Amino acid sequence: MRTEVVVVGGGFCGLSCALHLALNGADTVLLEAQSPGWGASGRNGGQLIPCFKADPEDLIERLGPDLGGAMADLGAGAGDLVAGLIERYGIDCGFHRDGWILGVHSNAALPAVRERARQWKERGRDIRLLGREEVAALTGCDRYVAGYLDPTGGGLNPLSLARGLAAAAQEMGARLYTDSPALSIETDGKGWKVKTGRGVVQCDQVVVATGAYSGNLIPELRRSILPMQSLQIATEPLPEPLRKTILPKGHVVSDTRRLLTYFRMNEEGRLVFGGRGSTGGENMKSAHLVRLEAAMRGCFPQIGTIPVTYRWAGQVDLTPERALRVHCPKPGLWAVIGFSGRGVAIAPAVGKALASAVMVRDARHLPLPLSPVRPVPFHGLRRPAMALAVGWSWLRDRIEGV
Repeated sequence: MRTEVVVVGGGFCGLSCALHLALNGADTVLLEAQSPGWGASGRNGGQLIPCFKADPEDLIERLGPDLGGAMADLGAGAGDLVAGLIERYGIDCGFHRDGWILGVHSNAALPAVRERARQWKERGRDIRLLGREEVAALTGCDRYVAGYLDPTGGGLNPLSLARGLAAAAQEMGARLYTDSPALSIETDGKGWKVKTGRGVVQCDQVVVATGAYSGNLIPELRRSILPMQSLQIATEPLPEPLRKTILPKGHVVSDTRRLLTYFRMNEEGRLVFGGRGSTGGENMKSAHLVRLEAAMRGCFPQIGTIPVTYRWAGQVDLTPERALRVHCPKPGLWAVIGFSGRGVAIAPAVGKALASAVMVRDARHLPLPLSPVRPVPFHGLRRPAMALAVGWSWLRDRIEGV
C-alpha cells in the first residue's frame, strides 16, 4: 500500500504520534509487531509522572534557553496532555489524578530533591516538600526521610490506556496493523519502503518508536540502549480497613533509590509494587520476584500474609545517560528512544511533538534536541556489566539504610 507516514511501534509514543498525525490530516499507517501496548507501554507500573528526569535549569544550561525551556515545558505539560486524551476519547483505564510522591530514601538524596522543588516552583508548578511524618501518613510506609509532591501526577491501567489510544487513532483515520513486525526500512531516493512479512508499505516519512523492542530494524538503534526489566507484582484486593492505611489519598509513589521501587493502589484495590528485574530477556527470575515481594512487605508490614496474585514485567529502554534521544539519521526517517522508565506521561507528549515536526518536515519545530545514533561500546558485553552495576547499586542503597 501507499501512505504518507508509517509509524513503527504501537506503544504510547507511536500511538500518540499516529493519532496526532491523523488529527492533522496525514494519511498514516501504524505497524505493530504484536498488539497495542504489548511491550513496555502495557507492562509498567501505571504511574503518570510529568516532567523529564533532568531538572529545567540543567536542560536550559545544556540546550540553551529556547530549546531547553521548550523541552522542560513539554515534560511539565505531559500529564495534562494524557489527561486530556483520556477525557476527549473516553478511555476507560482506571485513571485518577491524585498526585505523585517522590519518596526520598536517604538524607544524602535530599539536597537534590530540594533543588528540584525550587526550580519547578520558580517555573510556576505547585510542588510541595513533605516531612518524614507527612510522607509516612500519605504513603503508609515509614521508610522515607522526606517526600516531593507533584499534584499533577496520577495512576492508571497502562494497557487499557494503550488500547484506548489505538482506538482513538483508528477513529481519527489512522490505519493500524497488528501482528505486523517491520522487517526492514529502505529508501529508493524518492521515499521509503517498510517491509513486513505480509507486504510493503511505501511512504514519504517513517517514525520508529520501538523502545527496548527495536530488534535489528535499525541495528545501531538497538545497540544504543541498555534494556532493563521493570518488574511488577500485585496483591489480591486488600480489605477496606487496610486500604485506608496504604496510600489513603490515592497518591502514586516512586523513590530516589538507585534501584528504585514504586507503588500504587489500582482500581480493584490491589497494591501494585514494582522495581528492577533482570538485565535482559523477558523471563522473570524467581530471585528477583522474591526480593521484590520482600521489599513490598518490608515497606508495608500491615499487609501481613495477603498473597501476591499477579506478576509481570516489561523492558525499559535505558540510555547510558538516562535521557531521551531523538534521531533523524536521514531526511524523512525519524527515531525516538530512551524513555528510561518515564514513558506513561512523557511518551504520548513526545509522540505528539514528533507528529508536529513530521507534518512540516522540519526538526526545528521539535521541542527536543536531535542527536546522532550512538551505539554503546562493547554492547555485546552489556549484560554482565549491567549485572555488576545493579549489584553495586543495590549494595549502596542498603548501606544508606533504607
